[in-house]
Amino acid sequence: MPIDPDTGVLAATVAQRFYIDGAPKTVIAEDLGLSRFKVARLLNLAVSEGIVRFTIKAPLAYDTHLARDIQRKFDLKQVIVVRSSEHDREPAAIRQRVGAAAANLLGELVSPDDVLGIGWGRTTSAMALQIERLARCSVVQMGGIVGSSSENSLDVVRRVSEIGGGDAYPIFVPLVVADKTTADGLRKEPSVEAAFRLFGSISVAAVAVGSWDPPASQMMQSLSAADRQRLREAGVIAEVLGTFMRADGSLVTLLDDRTLALGYPDLLRIPNLILAVGGAEKADALLAVFRAGIGKTLVTDDSLARRLLAAD
Repeated sequence: MPIDPDTGVLAATVAQRFYIDGAPKTVIAEDLGLSRFKVARLLNLAVSEGIVRFTIKAPLAYDTHLARDIQRKFDLKQVIVVRSSEHDREPAAIRQRVGAAAANLLGELVSPDDVLGIGWGRTTSAMALQIERLARCSVVQMGGIVGSSSENSLDVVRRVSEIGGGDAYPIFVPLVVADKTTADGLRKEPSVEAAFRLFGSISVAAVAVGSWDPPASQMMQSLSAADRQRLREAGVIAEVLGTFMRADGSLVTLLDDRTLALGYPDLLRIPNLILAVGGAEKADALLAVFRAGIGKTLVTDDSLARRLLAAD
């Protein structure tokens, strides 16, 4: 049976005084003219009716030794390695932990003078949902739309810009289009042009890494069967923002003239490019990215870190 509005308001008032203000029950009782037992009942009611909801956030566990070894082996600027839970090594759980660590790092790195670039991916989506603080800065979508509506870069950019309160520069077009003529025309659209104009000013960026072998890439799923076949035959093993790489880090440029995204030269120019990637199955893809010279900051999990250390 629903509680009456007056009781609900009173329960909310008591709950705010107790849980947020930290006032003792005796003080709340005296201030509101209630008994201590009435205050206790109202607190219980606030919980049972959903007026008060509790969230338990377990702290992230970091492996500094693995991070140091990865940093030295690959000559990286910064490495953060989160430990995987022994009870939950599912890909979704790993993405959540890596995303949380990347969110914390962005909160520390970004200043109002920065232009923040955001790529697509399930890990960057998990990151965006867990950012708690961010300096007011411009947030730029670094490529067209790919993936589901809840995980594409358009939605991620919107969430991130709302947290910091800065200007957002979305790109309301697909990442890969039918032909070069269409791509050239779309680049002249005002919103697309505004985002592209800022690509050279991006100072901090967060991107995910797509693996093609084994397959773990939103972009792969969004391409036509013919395009996927051509890229596989060319030896593609990884992609970042529509830049495709072979295992040795060499580029495959088959779709470049049809792709609406920040290109390889601009990727290399970003002073602080964060690779947010987890899961041991992405080791070969990440090694290709390193060989291509992309990214000097890595946020990952211990399963992928160990696989990287074991690689030749």
